[in-house]
Amino acid sequence: MAKSIYTYLSIVLTATLLSLSACQKEIHLDVANYKPRIVMNGIISPDSLIEISLSKSFLYTDTLLDRSLLKNASMILFINGVERETMRMVRVDTVHGRDRLFGYTALTGIYRSTIRPKVGDKIRIEASAGELQPVWAETTIPIPAQILSVDTVTFLTSMHIIHNSYADPGDTGEGAFRNMRIKMAVSDNPTATKRYFRLQLRLMAEKIEEYPNLPDQYLYIYTDDDPIFEEGYRNSILEDLVSENSPLNDTQYYNSALFSNKLFRDNGYTLDFSITDYYYIHTIYEEKENDNIWGYPIYVPVKTEIFNPPIEVIFTAISPELHPYFREGDFNPDSDKESLKIISEPGITFSNVHNGIGIVGSVSTAKAYINIPPLEEGESTISGRY
Repeated sequence: MAKSIYTYLSIVLTATLLSLSACQKEIHLDVANYKPRIVMNGIISPDSLIEISLSKSFLYTDTLLDRSLLKNASMILFINGVERETMRMVRVDTVHGRDRLFGYTALTGIYRSTIRPKVGDKIRIEASAGELQPVWAETTIPIPAQILSVDTVTFLTSMHIIHNSYADPGDTGEGAFRNMRIKMAVSDNPTATKRYFRLQLRLMAEKIEEYPNLPDQYLYIYTDDDPIFEEGYRNSILEDLVSENSPLNDTQYYNSALFSNKLFRDNGYTLDFSITDYYYIHTIYEEKENDNIWGYPIYVPVKTEIFNPPIEVIFTAISPELHPYFREGDFNPDSDKESLKIISEPGITFSNVHNGIGIVGSVSTAKAYINIPPLEEGESTISGRY
């Protein structure tokens, strides 16, 4: 069955590519009359200094290192309709980006406030630079929701519940896959407007005393058990090319989940989701002499340790401007499924920066913590995360 599916998929993709090659579209690039626009991005949190990145758009044919850097720019901060200050540039950052065909490196100026806004404040940022058209963006810092309780139970499955996680979804080997089901009761402030939220779970690597500089790891979230997550499901072009009953047509899971309050009742809800791979497995590698003709070093594992740091549950109220941004941002542009999107028509990038490009939004976060018991001696580590 699987063989026939892959054969069918190959035929569909081949036919699609051949049909595309038969179509030609002539595109005229008017380089002479191109006018760059101001690019402004930032996510604002309550009780924190505001940092906004500012740069300008450029053509991919421009190869100058500082092609995106704005000089003599000005950025003004308004809070609740009152001008508060002119923000100062504090540094220049290097940004490595990627589109579907070309990668790029850009320089962007980072502007910082001296004022810490509060929950409910309406923020307006205005920016100008020389002859470029001035831009502005507005966002209102959302009121945070509350986490009332977090109840957990572990369960075993014969197969991995999340196919695109770090663990091998194939043979289960010595035992079953270990998972954790979480029921998290949350409450929200009464509101007449639609609210958006983002859920993340992070292994707190900083709690591992033996290795103080281990990187953060965010856990994939299994969301099939709760209809509140359905609006956050995103399908790739590959899934659209195969039949609905194909085993390739799987839901993709991400290390964050987006949802709204549309199913909340009496300003509350109990989220139902699961995680796996929640032990931190750290492997130390040692370079081995390599006598092959290419001379590349070979690294072999010499020590593996298993840790059980707490899990930080991050429940974030996000402003409406950030919802489409986060919805698109969780795709992995390096995956085979996403790379196939180069054969589709280009999409429109969402922006709330008037006369310019970019996103300026705001968030408010509530947190809870889950303690993980250490693995008992001899217990399987098949659900560990590398």
